[in-house]
Amino acid sequence: MTDIEYIREQDRLEYRRFCAHHLPRFSRQLPPELWHYTDAGGLIGILKTAQIWSAQITCLNDNLEQRYFGDLVHAAVLAKRAANTDPTLGVMLRVADEGLADRDLTAMGAFVACFSEVEDDLGQWRGYGSGECGYAIGFRSADILEALKTRPSAMLLPMNYEKSAHSAVVDDVMRIAEFYFRDGLKRGLDVERWAKEFLAAFSEDLEFLACLIKHPTFSGEVERRITTGIQPGEHKHLEFRQKRTLLARHLPINLTLPVNGLLLITRIYVGPGSRPSQQVTRISVGDLLARFGYSGIPVDLSKVPYRVP
Repeated sequence: MTDIEYIREQDRLEYRRFCAHHLPRFSRQLPPELWHYTDAGGLIGILKTAQIWSAQITCLNDNLEQRYFGDLVHAAVLAKRAANTDPTLGVMLRVADEGLADRDLTAMGAFVACFSEVEDDLGQWRGYGSGECGYAIGFRSADILEALKTRPSAMLLPMNYEKSAHSAVVDDVMRIAEFYFRDGLKRGLDVERWAKEFLAAFSEDLEFLACLIKHPTFSGEVERRITTGIQPGEHKHLEFRQKRTLLARHLPINLTLPVNGLLLITRIYVGPGSRPSQQVTRISVGDLLARFGYSGIPVDLSKVPYRVP
């Protein structure tokens, strides 16, 4: 549907307020330091440009994670539809069922940059550090928050892995969706068209929650994300990287403070590997830091006993 007839700006503001209302449910104390795990290319690029590349969310390594929240909502819609006896509500539930069963995630607009609260972590080295001799870059959390003030659309938020919290959010989504749907019909709108327009608009704003809710099996990552959208005129800043099965889109995010234009890095870990390789790499990382104007940053060696088979 290309023509939007029924959705008003006040409706969109209300949908966003609903999503923001759930932020306190996901809050936890921000640690003083956060870690960005990456490979050699990522480390070099970050130091060279003083930027972190956020990834369009469907281009992340775990390409199924963005489906998790939608699958939870879909299961709730199916259960509600099976028990429903109200023909009017049935229209909304049918449209929701059809949309969730065949949803297109490729157009999701969120870009995210991922950090972990855990330093020198085996799971992170395996997943994001490319195995032996990956890298973990430490950042002061307060500095990230300060740098993001120049990007009002960006937030640094924790991922949530708790099933009970996920169920509570889904229950609230189902409750409020029915309320918004019925409230809109008081304006004398066509039921079918209103169901399609409302659900399209509401689901777009629910992407925000989908970016923060992750399957409990990933809880060991203790992840925080910079979440942002692409702003008008920013397409010219996009970077592209060919992955194994797709061309990934990345939006650079400036995390420098205006003191000297450098990233406020606390330290860098050289990932697991043979001790001779780690030691050589530590010297190389020190020279890499000096090459781009950084000094006094400790370079530590991972103590994780991990080897790529």
